[in-house]
Amino acid sequence: MPSDPNWLYTTIAQSSAAIVAIIGGFITHTVLSLSAEKRSLINQRKDKEARLRTLREEKARLSRELDAKEVAIFIESVTDKILVSEHIPTLEEVISDNREAESLNPAILKREYKMFADKVVKARNFIREHVQKIGTDSIAFSDWVKMNQFDISEYDYEILERLYDIVLDMVLEHKQESLGFWQQLASSPRLSGITFPHITPISEQQELQTLRERIQQYGVETAMLENDANGLESRISTFSYPPNLGWGVVPLIFLAVFCILLPALIIGNEAFFRWTKLLTLITFGLGLTGVLTYIIFLIRTLKKRY
Repeated sequence: MPSDPNWLYTTIAQSSAAIVAIIGGFITHTVLSLSAEKRSLINQRKDKEARLRTLREEKARLSRELDAKEVAIFIESVTDKILVSEHIPTLEEVISDNREAESLNPAILKREYKMFADKVVKARNFIREHVQKIGTDSIAFSDWVKMNQFDISEYDYEILERLYDIVLDMVLEHKQESLGFWQQLASSPRLSGITFPHITPISEQQELQTLRERIQQYGVETAMLENDANGLESRISTFSYPPNLGWGVVPLIFLAVFCILLPALIIGNEAFFRWTKLLTLITFGLGLTGVLTYIIFLIRTLKKRY
Protein backbone atom coordinates (compact mmCIF):
# COMPACT_ATOMS: atom_id res chain seq x y z
CA MET A 1 0.00 0.00 0.00
CA PRO A 2 1.57 3.28 -1.06
CA SER A 3 2.18 5.67 1.67
CA ASP A 4 1.74 9.41 1.83
CA PRO A 5 3.54 11.68 4.31
CA ASN A 6 1.51 13.11 7.17
CA TRP A 7 2.72 16.66 6.56
CA LEU A 8 0.37 17.18 3.59
CA TYR A 9 -2.77 16.21 5.48
CA THR A 10 -1.61 17.99 8.60
CA THR A 11 -0.91 21.19 6.67
CA ILE A 12 -4.28 21.05 4.92
CA ALA A 13 -6.10 20.39 8.21
CA GLN A 14 -4.26 23.20 10.03
CA SER A 15 -4.78 25.65 7.15
CA SER A 16 -8.47 24.81 6.98
CA ALA A 17 -8.83 25.17 10.73
CA ALA A 18 -7.16 28.58 10.58
CA ILE A 19 -9.47 29.71 7.74
CA VAL A 20 -12.55 28.45 9.57
CA ALA A 21 -11.43 30.19 12.76
CA ILE A 22 -10.70 33.52 11.06
CA ILE A 23 -13.75 33.70 8.80
CA GLY A 24 -16.03 32.20 11.45
CA GLY A 25 -14.73 34.68 14.00
CA PHE A 26 -15.33 37.54 11.58
CA ILE A 27 -18.90 36.43 10.88
CA THR A 28 -19.60 35.87 14.58
CA HIS A 29 -18.10 39.23 15.53
CA THR A 30 -20.11 40.98 12.81
CA VAL A 31 -23.38 39.39 13.90
CA LEU A 32 -22.75 40.13 17.58
CA SER A 33 -21.70 43.73 16.90
CA LEU A 34 -24.68 44.46 14.69
CA SER A 35 -27.02 42.76 17.17
CA ALA A 36 -25.58 44.89 19.97
CA GLU A 37 -26.01 48.02 17.83
CA LYS A 38 -29.63 47.13 17.10
CA ARG A 39 -30.33 46.45 20.78
CA SER A 40 -28.74 49.79 21.61
CA LEU A 41 -31.01 51.57 19.12
CA ILE A 42 -34.07 49.79 20.51
CA ASN A 43 -33.11 50.67 24.10
CA GLN A 44 -32.53 54.31 23.11
CA ARG A 45 -35.94 54.40 21.46
CA LYS A 46 -37.59 52.88 24.55
CA ASP A 47 -35.86 55.42 26.81
CA LYS A 48 -36.96 58.32 24.63
CA GLU A 49 -40.51 56.98 24.37
CA ALA A 50 -40.67 56.62 28.17
CA ARG A 51 -39.37 60.18 28.59
CA LEU A 52 -41.81 61.33 25.92
CA ARG A 53 -44.76 59.78 27.77
CA THR A 54 -43.62 61.45 30.99
CA LEU A 55 -43.33 64.84 29.28
CA ARG A 56 -46.73 64.48 27.64
CA GLU A 57 -48.37 63.53 30.92
CA GLU A 58 -46.68 66.43 32.73
CA LYS A 59 -47.60 68.84 29.94
CA ALA A 60 -51.22 67.64 30.06
CA ARG A 61 -51.27 68.02 33.85
CA LEU A 62 -49.87 71.55 33.66
CA SER A 63 -52.33 72.43 30.90
CA ARG A 64 -55.22 71.26 33.08
CA GLU A 65 -53.80 73.20 36.01
CA LEU A 66 -53.45 76.31 33.86
CA ASP A 67 -57.00 75.96 32.54
CA ALA A 68 -58.32 75.49 36.07
CA LYS A 69 -56.48 78.59 37.34
CA GLU A 70 -57.68 80.70 34.41
CA VAL A 71 -61.26 79.57 35.07
CA ALA A 72 -60.88 80.29 38.79
CA ILE A 73 -59.55 83.78 38.05
CA PHE A 74 -62.39 84.44 35.63
CA ILE A 75 -65.04 83.30 38.12
CA GLU A 76 -63.42 85.48 40.75
CA SER A 77 -63.60 88.44 38.36
CA VAL A 78 -67.40 88.10 38.00
CA THR A 79 -68.16 86.98 41.55
CA ASP A 80 -69.08 90.41 42.96
CA LYS A 81 -71.45 91.15 40.11
CA ILE A 82 -73.12 87.75 40.45
CA LEU A 83 -73.45 88.07 44.22
CA VAL A 84 -75.59 91.21 43.92
CA SER A 85 -77.62 90.03 40.92
CA GLU A 86 -81.32 89.49 41.54
CA HIS A 87 -81.08 86.16 39.73
CA ILE A 88 -77.97 84.12 39.33
CA PRO A 89 -77.15 84.20 35.59
CA THR A 90 -76.68 81.06 33.61
CA LEU A 91 -73.27 80.20 32.25
CA GLU A 92 -74.40 81.14 28.74
CA GLU A 93 -75.40 84.60 29.99
CA VAL A 94 -72.08 85.02 31.76
CA ILE A 95 -70.18 84.05 28.62
CA SER A 96 -72.26 86.39 26.44
CA ASP A 97 -71.43 89.29 28.79
CA ASN A 98 -67.76 88.33 29.08
CA ARG A 99 -66.21 87.37 25.76
CA GLU A 100 -62.91 86.44 27.37
CA ALA A 101 -64.69 83.37 28.76
CA GLU A 102 -64.89 81.92 25.25
CA SER A 103 -61.15 81.19 25.33
CA LEU A 104 -61.42 79.16 28.54
CA ASN A 105 -61.65 75.40 28.74
CA PRO A 106 -65.41 74.80 28.33
CA ALA A 107 -65.53 71.56 30.33
CA ILE A 108 -63.69 73.02 33.32
CA LEU A 109 -65.62 76.30 33.09
CA LYS A 110 -68.96 74.47 33.09
CA ARG A 111 -67.98 72.30 36.04
CA GLU A 112 -66.49 75.08 38.14
CA TYR A 113 -69.29 77.55 37.42
CA LYS A 114 -71.94 75.02 38.43
CA MET A 115 -70.12 74.41 41.70
CA PHE A 116 -69.77 78.16 42.22
CA ALA A 117 -73.44 78.84 41.43
CA ASP A 118 -74.55 76.13 43.85
CA LYS A 119 -72.41 77.69 46.58
CA VAL A 120 -73.84 81.13 45.87
CA VAL A 121 -77.43 79.86 46.01
CA LYS A 122 -76.75 78.11 49.28
CA ALA A 123 -75.01 81.16 50.76
CA ARG A 124 -77.78 83.53 49.64
CA ASN A 125 -80.41 81.31 51.23
CA PHE A 126 -78.43 81.35 54.46
CA ILE A 127 -78.08 85.15 54.45
CA ARG A 128 -81.76 85.57 53.53
CA GLU A 129 -82.75 83.29 56.39
CA HIS A 130 -80.67 85.22 58.92
CA VAL A 131 -80.80 88.71 57.43
CA GLN A 132 -82.82 90.00 60.37
CA LYS A 133 -79.91 89.22 62.66
CA ILE A 134 -77.64 91.56 60.76
CA GLY A 135 -77.85 94.69 62.85
CA THR A 136 -76.52 98.16 62.52
CA ASP A 137 -73.45 97.24 64.55
CA SER A 138 -70.55 97.04 62.18
CA ILE A 139 -69.05 93.76 63.34
CA ALA A 140 -66.88 91.39 61.37
CA PHE A 141 -68.42 88.34 59.78
CA SER A 142 -66.47 85.92 61.99
CA ASP A 143 -67.69 87.72 65.12
CA TRP A 144 -71.27 87.73 63.80
CA VAL A 145 -71.09 83.96 63.23
CA LYS A 146 -69.70 83.37 66.72
CA MET A 147 -72.23 85.68 68.32
CA ASN A 148 -75.14 83.82 66.73
CA GLN A 149 -73.48 80.40 67.05
CA PHE A 150 -74.06 79.54 63.39
CA ASP A 151 -72.77 76.32 61.90
CA ILE A 152 -71.38 77.32 58.52
CA SER A 153 -69.26 74.23 57.91
CA GLU A 154 -71.44 73.32 54.89
CA TYR A 155 -71.07 76.73 53.26
CA ASP A 156 -68.34 78.51 51.34
CA TYR A 157 -66.84 80.82 53.94
CA GLU A 158 -65.55 83.42 51.49
CA ILE A 159 -68.85 83.76 49.63
CA LEU A 160 -70.78 84.01 52.90
CA GLU A 161 -68.42 86.68 54.16
CA ARG A 162 -68.70 88.76 51.00
CA LEU A 163 -72.49 88.51 50.99
CA TYR A 164 -72.57 89.48 54.64
CA ASP A 165 -70.40 92.54 53.98
CA ILE A 166 -72.67 93.63 51.11
CA VAL A 167 -75.83 93.24 53.19
CA LEU A 168 -74.21 94.92 56.20
CA ASP A 169 -73.29 97.94 54.09
CA MET A 170 -76.88 98.21 52.86
CA VAL A 171 -78.29 97.81 56.35
CA LEU A 172 -76.04 100.55 57.59
CA GLU A 173 -77.24 102.75 54.73
CA HIS A 174 -80.93 101.91 55.47
CA LYS A 175 -81.56 100.69 51.91
CA GLN A 176 -83.65 97.66 52.83
CA GLU A 177 -87.04 99.08 53.74
CA SER A 178 -89.25 99.19 50.68
CA LEU A 179 -87.82 96.74 48.13
CA GLY A 180 -87.22 93.01 48.28
CA PHE A 181 -83.88 92.02 49.58
CA TRP A 182 -82.16 90.81 46.38
CA GLN A 183 -84.11 93.30 44.25
CA GLN A 184 -82.80 96.01 46.54
CA LEU A 185 -79.30 94.73 46.08
CA ALA A 186 -79.60 94.64 42.31
CA SER A 187 -81.14 98.14 42.06
CA SER A 188 -78.93 99.82 44.61
CA PRO A 189 -77.35 103.00 43.16
CA ARG A 190 -74.08 101.86 44.61
CA LEU A 191 -74.18 98.46 42.97
CA SER A 192 -76.55 98.53 40.00
CA GLY A 193 -74.91 98.54 36.58
CA ILE A 194 -71.41 98.45 38.00
CA THR A 195 -68.92 96.05 36.56
CA PHE A 196 -66.68 95.20 39.42
CA PRO A 197 -63.09 95.46 38.27
CA HIS A 198 -60.96 92.47 39.07
CA ILE A 199 -57.21 92.85 39.10
CA THR A 200 -55.33 89.61 39.09
CA PRO A 201 -52.73 89.69 41.89
CA ILE A 202 -49.14 89.83 40.76
CA SER A 203 -48.45 86.47 42.39
CA GLU A 204 -51.23 84.85 40.35
CA GLN A 205 -50.01 86.56 37.19
CA GLN A 206 -46.51 85.25 37.83
CA GLU A 207 -47.87 81.79 38.53
CA LEU A 208 -49.84 81.79 35.27
CA GLN A 209 -46.80 83.02 33.36
CA THR A 210 -44.64 80.34 34.97
CA LEU A 211 -47.15 77.66 33.99
CA ARG A 212 -47.29 78.92 30.40
CA GLU A 213 -43.49 78.97 30.18
CA ARG A 214 -43.22 75.44 31.57
CA ILE A 215 -45.88 74.18 29.15
CA GLN A 216 -44.03 75.85 26.28
CA GLN A 217 -40.74 74.32 27.44
CA TYR A 218 -42.32 70.87 27.66
CA GLY A 219 -43.74 71.41 24.18
CA VAL A 220 -40.27 72.13 22.79
CA GLU A 221 -38.74 69.14 24.59
CA THR A 222 -41.62 66.93 23.42
CA ALA A 223 -41.09 67.99 19.80
CA MET A 224 -37.35 67.29 20.04
CA LEU A 225 -37.92 63.88 21.62
CA GLU A 226 -40.51 63.03 18.98
CA ASN A 227 -37.99 63.84 16.25
CA ASP A 228 -35.33 61.74 17.99
CA ALA A 229 -37.73 58.84 18.51
CA ASN A 230 -38.86 59.00 14.88
CA GLY A 231 -35.24 59.06 13.74
CA LEU A 232 -34.42 56.00 15.85
CA GLU A 233 -37.53 54.23 14.59
CA SER A 234 -36.45 54.96 11.02
CA ARG A 235 -32.95 53.62 11.69
CA ILE A 236 -34.35 50.48 13.33
CA SER A 237 -36.79 49.86 10.47
CA THR A 238 -34.00 50.15 7.88
CA PHE A 239 -31.47 48.22 9.98
CA SER A 240 -30.25 44.99 8.44
CA TYR A 241 -27.32 42.60 8.56
CA PRO A 242 -24.86 42.34 5.65
CA PRO A 243 -26.55 40.56 2.74
CA ASN A 244 -26.20 36.78 2.50
CA LEU A 245 -24.15 36.67 5.68
CA GLY A 246 -25.41 33.17 6.36
CA TRP A 247 -23.98 31.87 3.11
CA GLY A 248 -20.51 32.43 4.52
CA VAL A 249 -21.11 29.54 6.89
CA VAL A 250 -21.51 27.07 3.98
CA PRO A 251 -17.84 27.04 2.82
CA LEU A 252 -16.74 26.96 6.48
CA ILE A 253 -18.79 23.83 7.11
CA PHE A 254 -17.42 22.34 3.90
CA LEU A 255 -13.85 23.05 5.03
CA ALA A 256 -14.51 21.71 8.50
CA VAL A 257 -15.95 18.43 7.20
CA PHE A 258 -13.74 17.68 4.18
CA CYS A 259 -10.52 19.52 5.01
CA ILE A 260 -10.24 18.99 8.76
CA LEU A 261 -12.16 15.86 9.68
CA LEU A 262 -11.28 13.94 6.51
CA PRO A 263 -7.48 14.47 6.80
CA ALA A 264 -7.70 13.63 10.50
CA LEU A 265 -9.41 10.33 9.66
CA ILE A 266 -6.86 9.57 6.96
CA ILE A 267 -3.96 10.24 9.30
CA GLY A 268 -5.56 8.32 12.13
CA ASN A 269 -6.22 5.26 10.00
CA GLU A 270 -3.02 5.58 7.93
CA ALA A 271 -5.13 5.39 4.80
CA PHE A 272 -2.55 6.97 2.57
CA PHE A 273 -3.90 6.25 -0.90
CA ARG A 274 -3.29 8.21 -4.03
CA TRP A 275 -6.99 9.03 -4.44
CA THR A 276 -7.19 10.33 -0.80
CA LYS A 277 -4.42 12.79 -1.56
CA LEU A 278 -6.21 13.96 -4.68
CA LEU A 279 -9.58 14.13 -2.90
CA THR A 280 -8.11 16.12 -0.04
CA LEU A 281 -6.42 18.59 -2.37
CA ILE A 282 -9.59 19.00 -4.46
CA THR A 283 -11.84 19.54 -1.44
CA PHE A 284 -9.38 22.00 0.09
CA GLY A 285 -9.25 23.91 -3.19
CA LEU A 286 -13.02 23.99 -3.44
CA GLY A 287 -13.40 25.15 0.15
CA LEU A 288 -10.77 27.85 -0.24
CA THR A 289 -12.36 28.99 -3.50
CA GLY A 290 -15.76 29.15 -1.82
CA VAL A 291 -14.41 31.26 1.05
CA LEU A 292 -12.60 33.68 -1.28
CA THR A 293 -15.63 33.93 -3.55
CA TYR A 294 -17.85 34.77 -0.59
CA ILE A 295 -15.42 37.42 0.68
CA ILE A 296 -15.23 39.07 -2.76
CA PHE A 297 -19.01 38.96 -3.11
CA LEU A 298 -19.50 40.46 0.35
CA ILE A 299 -17.04 43.31 -0.29
CA ARG A 300 -18.63 44.20 -3.64
CA THR A 301 -22.13 44.11 -2.15
CA LEU A 302 -21.18 46.32 0.77
CA LYS A 303 -19.48 48.81 -1.54
CA LYS A 304 -22.64 49.13 -3.64
CA ARG A 305 -24.83 49.43 -0.56
CA TYR A 306 -22.81 51.87 1.49
